[in-house]
Amino acid sequence: MAIVVVLAILFSCILLILCLPITYALTVHIGTPFQVEGQGSWGRKLADASWSYSLGEEPHHELHTCWKRSPAVKEPVETPPPTPEEAKKAWEELEKESQHLTYEDLLREKGPEAPESTESGSPKKKPPICQLLPGIFNSDFLAAFFTWLSRLLGHGQIRRFTLTGIIGLPEPHETGMLAGALYAICPGSVTDLQFNFVEEQYDCTVRASGRLYPAVLLLFTAVFAASRPVRRLWAEWHAVNKEEEHG
Repeated sequence: MAIVVVLAILFSCILLILCLPITYALTVHIGTPFQVEGQGSWGRKLADASWSYSLGEEPHHELHTCWKRSPAVKEPVETPPPTPEEAKKAWEELEKESQHLTYEDLLREKGPEAPESTESGSPKKKPPICQLLPGIFNSDFLAAFFTWLSRLLGHGQIRRFTLTGIIGLPEPHETGMLAGALYAICPGSVTDLQFNFVEEQYDCTVRASGRLYPAVLLLFTAVFAASRPVRRLWAEWHAVNKEEEHG
């Protein structure tokens, strides 16, 4: 009886934690440079994370939790340059070695060339993705995937979505089609967005924020993973792996 009570309390605590909302905010700058920033917070002080990336640079991310608060990215440690005495000593050692080094010594140190890898010793190749494409690009799997995606987007509760700046596609009619689609889908979010029909230009920022619940996210994902198209795809992947292992 005590075990049942402990398990019930543990399950209630886990369910309570999963019902705490996750608030998120995403910012994407389409321009020079291309930048992506994201922030997320789970509960009040349970966990919060931030992530940013600029094109051509390394991504930066931080994770703060109620039991640990430290950045996930460490600053690189720079090695001090050698002193003049150390550089002079190393140069003298290289000169001494070069005086006694011959062409035969180089050939002896190089050793025999490594034999080419045979088919038996070559590493096993991963199963080609082309064998799984028919299972992915079919009506049943795509219907299940887009059902999961639509449920996720509907539950995401995007409270704020704005586009600002200016954008111009390579062709004027493409810019017009984009403008018409945006005004038809989200007319209130593009009031501060300008369209350049004369030349190609990218200098706009997309901002979105909202919240979702981990319990609902896990429920939608479990339903999607248990659907028949996903189970069929998993069986095909397992069969391909088994065939590759046994040759």
